[in-house]
Parts: sequence; C-alpha cells; structure tokens
Amino acid sequence: MRPLHWPGLDGLRGVAAVAVVLFHAGFGPAVNGYAGVDVFFALSGFLITSLLLRERARSGAIALGRFYIRRLLRLYPALLATCLFVVLVAAATHKLDREVGPAVAALLYVANWWIYLGKPAPLLDHTWTLSIEEHFYAIWPVALTLLLGRERRRRVIGWVVAGVVCLLIALPWPSGIDSVRESYLRGVPIVWGALLAMVLQRWQLPRRLGSVLLWGGSALLLVLLLTPTRLGTDFVTGPVGAAGLLSVLLVATIVSSPGGRGGAWGSAPLGWLGRRSYGLYLYHFPLLSLFAHQLSVGPSWLRRLIALPMVLLVTAVSYRVLESPFLKLKDKRFSSARREVA
Repeated sequence: MRPLHWPGLDGLRGVAAVAVVLFHAGFGPAVNGYAGVDVFFALSGFLITSLLLRERARSGAIALGRFYIRRLLRLYPALLATCLFVVLVAAATHKLDREVGPAVAALLYVANWWIYLGKPAPLLDHTWTLSIEEHFYAIWPVALTLLLGRERRRRVIGWVVAGVVCLLIALPWPSGIDSVRESYLRGVPIVWGALLAMVLQRWQLPRRLGSVLLWGGSALLLVLLLTPTRLGTDFVTGPVGAAGLLSVLLVATIVSSPGGRGGAWGSAPLGWLGRRSYGLYLYHFPLLSLFAHQLSVGPSWLRRLIALPMVLLVTAVSYRVLESPFLKLKDKRFSSARREVA
C-alpha cells in the first residue's frame, strides 16, 4: 500500500504558500497568488481522497465521524487563534464592529459567501479559501462513500450527486463571471486532485515519463506563478485555471518519483515551509495588513516586506506550541492510517 507522505508535496505546498504571501506583501504585479491558491486546492483534493481511499482499503469503510474530528483538530486551533487575535486587535483599535462578523463567518466556514455578498473583511479576507476547502471536506467523504458503496441504490445516489456537482461547475464557464470566491467553480482544482487520487489507486506514471513531465511541469508552474492575473475568466481559462491543472500533473509525477521526493520539490527548506503552510497562510494576511496600516515607514509594500520575518516567527511558534499538540492527538487517537499528512 502506498505511503501517505510524499516529501515533494510538502515542497509544492511551500512554494504555493510563498506565492500567496508575496502576492499579499505587495508583489501582486509579479506573483500570481491566485494560482498559488489553486495549487493548495489541488493538493487538498488529492491528499484527502488518498486518505479516504486508503482507509476504505484497510477497513472496508470510511469512518465519517473520525474524519471530521481529524479535520477539526487539524484546522480549528490555528483558525480560532487567528480570529481571536483579529478580534482583540479590533477591540483595542475601536474597530470591533468591522471584524466580529468576518471572524464568525470564518469560524463557520462561510467567509467566501460573506465576502461575495459585499461584506467587508479587512483582516480576514483571505479566509474565503478555507471555506471553499471546508465545503469540500463536508460533502466529498459522504459522496465518496456513496460512490464506492456496495448497494446499487447508494452508487446511483452517489453518481447523481457527482453529476450535479459537475453540472454546477460547468455551467458558469462560458459566462466569464468573476468566480474568485465561488465554491462551485473555484473547487475545480479540488475535484481534479480527487480524481487523480482515484486514478493512481490503479495506475502509476511510468518513471521515465514522470521524470520528463516533472521537469517540464515544474518549469511551467513556476512561470504561471510569476504571471500576473486578472479577475474574471482567468480563474477558468487563464493562468490560474492552468495552475490548478498543472498542479495535478506535478502531483502525479512527484508521488511516482523515488521516495516521493520529486527532485528539488523534496528539499528541506521547502518541506519546512510546506508543513507549516496552513499557519503561514492564516497569519500572514492580518499581520501584513496591520503592518501596512500601522507603521509610518515608506510605502505600504515596504512595510509589508518588513513584516515578513514576524510572519515567519509567528508561524514557527504556532506550529510548535499550538498546532503540533493537536496534530499528535489527531494521529494518536483518531488516525485511520499510521501516518497522515493531509
């Protein structure tokens, strides 16, 4: 049975995190942060589906309750800490009314809809991506259980659900609408990642072909991450949509490479960033925003740049002090496999 830890995927996640952070640090014209988000989405779809398929292969079923508890232990501590920090800062600066709503929306995983409705989220605007991923976590395990069920009725229901989801994804494509925070459209890379996990259960990329695709795909993805984006159709047909699809190709080559390292993607520095990418993503936006508006040194992009060491420090401390204890609890008490990295 395949391992559930591929060091190269940590590196891929680390590069995506750096792209998003630099985008919000004022390098938007040179760094495609939205493409970095789609890399995250593709990885989530692949890793979560691989985990669920492995659990079913080991035990014959998917324990939905344990799955949701694992997600809660992995995601909620750092999210709650971020929201508490934002609310405390807002209270201290007499702006509590501006941040309580976004904090509640983030904690309920409806931030994308909150922002889509035109509600402001000054320090928590980035949490829309977490909401989209959580919608996937809520629906996909149930749908996968139905799809893989032995009873014909369950399989039919599962395929109907999957068909409706695909229809919702496909219908808006020709319209050119701004799909930046739409769960049903921005979830496309997640679906691609999930489908890849199902394919790789039965088929593995030939090593020689994988090596060629690894180098070519890596170069193309880096180019896309350095390609400026625009709102609108870019999220389907432009660099952002291409980044999600290309990420799936890279995932296939990395997991098929020796030791799952994927060449330079398995390097220690990128792996360090990738394992801490969740906290890095959560903390960077409010900290960068606060530095940009509170300091009076130079332009806003320079103030954000000055804040980057603080972001890394907070991320490292959070991973060690806050997140790691809950990760250990998750793996010890609720893990369905010996080692889980999703």
